[in-house]
Amino acid sequence: MDDEVLELLAALDALEGARDARVNLLDTRAVLRVLAGRIRTEFGFDFSLIGLVEGRDLVLRLWSGTRDSRLHDLPVPLGLGVGGRVAAAGSPVVVRDYYRSDRITHDFDAHVRAEGLGGVAAVPVGVNGVRGVLYGAVRGQAGVGDDAVAGLARLARLAGAAVDVADGAAALADAAAAGERRRLAASLHDGVGAMLFGVGSSVRRLRGRAGLAPVVDDELERIERQLARAGAALRESIHRLGSAREPVRLTADIAESVRAFTARSGVAADFVPVGAPPELDPARAALVLRVVDEGLLNVEKHARARSVVVTLAVADGVAVAVLDDGVGVEETAGGTGAGLPALRREVARAGGALTLRRVEDGGSVLRCELPPPAATCGTLP
Repeated sequence: MDDEVLELLAALDALEGARDARVNLLDTRAVLRVLAGRIRTEFGFDFSLIGLVEGRDLVLRLWSGTRDSRLHDLPVPLGLGVGGRVAAAGSPVVVRDYYRSDRITHDFDAHVRAEGLGGVAAVPVGVNGVRGVLYGAVRGQAGVGDDAVAGLARLARLAGAAVDVADGAAALADAAAAGERRRLAASLHDGVGAMLFGVGSSVRRLRGRAGLAPVVDDELERIERQLARAGAALRESIHRLGSAREPVRLTADIAESVRAFTARSGVAADFVPVGAPPELDPARAALVLRVVDEGLLNVEKHARARSVVVTLAVADGVAVAVLDDGVGVEETAGGTGAGLPALRREVARAGGALTLRRVEDGGSVLRCELPPPAATCGTLP
């Protein structure tokens, strides 16, 4: 029993390292660092900053062309200065003359004076809540032109895409870790838990025998109490291993559905989460999973596909899609069963829409769109 417990605990210890290794393959800040340089070289700004929302502050984590270090890693409370206002309001701010502007607070005048700053433009990064802010600034009396502001906004969209890809990678890594933790919980329950139960039953049978010496009965009672404590600790460990935040659990469940589809059908399938996993109540999370399962089942039965991609994204709502490269089945062609109409009614009751369409260059796509979940605030890796 000891060897089995040690093996399970070693596997558990390896989970966090494996998760971090997978996420670190995508260096989001390296992408943003390149964008900080492009802000200057492509749009005529003298220096640039990229701030990341971290808790209640916007922290200036990346920069290019600065002369002084006072702005480096500076925490800017949300609402203060140019970037703090952008982060709080979620809309761009352009200041032609920083020191004379009455549109912003002037908590950081000493910091920007060291840069000789004149005009500054800042735009938000992120669709569902501000995740960061891109700044472009000019020195002296030069103004910030409209073309420069438009270019900054385009780069903000690229930064948002980098954030979404990083979130997707983190979601997959978290889903893999959650799945492994649940597997370990099941192993502990079926292995160690069963052993403890068997030992406890044996002790109780021994104590029920007549003629036991008092000292033996006392020792067996002590062992029984220890087994009870060990069983309670094991149940708590199993509960913690098996539990996961609902967004992580949903991502893990979809990943498992995709894996099981490939195992039983032989059709290559990928799961691509875009952005952070959605914060859904259990009923809507279960509905999203049923859409994925129904889509994969229809592909397996009717599509004659060679590959499938499942996507999950949060934009103006939650969108999940199952895309295949098969014969292009449509619901109106009688290529699906009764499950899809029933599922469509359930999605409609949740305020969403479910469609199955043939794709022009081959295959079909089942798409479900649900209204936005409750707003949440995420952080960049």
